[in-house]
Amino acid sequence: MHKYGDCSFCGGEVKEKKVELDYRYKGKLYIFKDVPAGVCQQCGEKYLRAEVSKEIERRIKSKKKWEETISVPVDVFSKEAAA
Repeated sequence: MHKYGDCSFCGGEVKEKKVELDYRYKGKLYIFKDVPAGVCQQCGEKYLRAEVSKEIERRIKSKKKWEETISVPVDVFSKEAAA
């Protein structure tokens, strides 16, 4: 298990967990499951080690067949909706 130190946002304790990660690359959304990441126990901020980020990008660039594909709804939050 890797040591992450304290959270740079709130100072909370960061522990390694397996997480689901939404990752955007060149305008596309990719979802990775069971990613090892540091997660702040107070605010939930996630931290990835450099080698994990590199592996994610390698998989995006080389993978031809994904485990599954899903449809993701997209909406634009306009100024009128915020009023």
